Amino acid sequence: MPLLEVSGQPIHVVDRGADAAGNAGDAVVFLHAFPLQAAMWDYQLEALEETHRCLAIDLPGFGQSPGPTDPGAATMQGWAALVDGVLDQLGIADATTVGSSMGGYLAMALLRHHRPRVRQLVLADTKARADDPATAHRRTAQQDELWGGAEVGSLAKGRVEGLLSGDSMSRPELVDYVHALAEGATPEGWIAALEAMKGRPDSMLLLRQADVRALVVVGELDRLAPIAEAMSLRSLLKSELVVIPNVGHLPNLEDPLAFNDALVAFLAGSPPSASTSASTSE
Repeated sequence: MPLLEVSGQPIHVVDRGADAAGNAGDAVVFLHAFPLQAAMWDYQLEALEETHRCLAIDLPGFGQSPGPTDPGAATMQGWAALVDGVLDQLGIADATTVGSSMGGYLAMALLRHHRPRVRQLVLADTKARADDPATAHRRTAQQDELWGGAEVGSLAKGRVEGLLSGDSMSRPELVDYVHALAEGATPEGWIAALEAMKGRPDSMLLLRQADVRALVVVGELDRLAPIAEAMSLRSLLKSELVVIPNVGHLPNLEDPLAFNDALVAFLAGSPPSASTSASTSE
């Protein structure tokens, strides 16, 4: 579809699932990880488009969305307003919101600032805690590199190695695909994303008080947002937790069938597969 314009920012949105008459099932909006793009959700859109209206949003400077004019001013709250504006323009009152990693931070911001938009919540390989000082310092150092002329490709190469599990790193086609997703970003997009992430507030109290049905998913071998973080999310949200075996930070790409099984079951109101789930009675 053509780019939407929200508050002066052009936004590319993948919009699939409506039939010829414009009818569709409940909407699902997908928010991508850093430093990837909406295309990371292709397997999920393919699995759901016959039963749901599926939206995947390229954040500013990622995928097909042009970079922001003022990347140093980016915030999760501002991005949440962009998502709110996209849903408004497309006539969608609310949606199941699925966020991976950075997209999970954005999903929490949407819950914080635009609660009526979030019908249900799926958080994958993310965390509720704000950045610690060391992480914030590392993000600032990357921004300084980019302001100084560093190429996105050189930074993306090291980033991809941390996103995938050791087994997945031995799958050249997957590694190349994730590299391609990461290298499609602009320097302005990277700087904005780093700014929004390091400035985000802690969301633990927000989730503890949230009145939303939720699912937490995590790759068993995730080193960036490990199982301990997922268990914290599960406890805060009193939700189901699904652990995808033998994958890292991107289970929807490393094992899309297992991820899709969990997502489809959640959307249908069913418990996740016993082979990959750990539920709570809290």
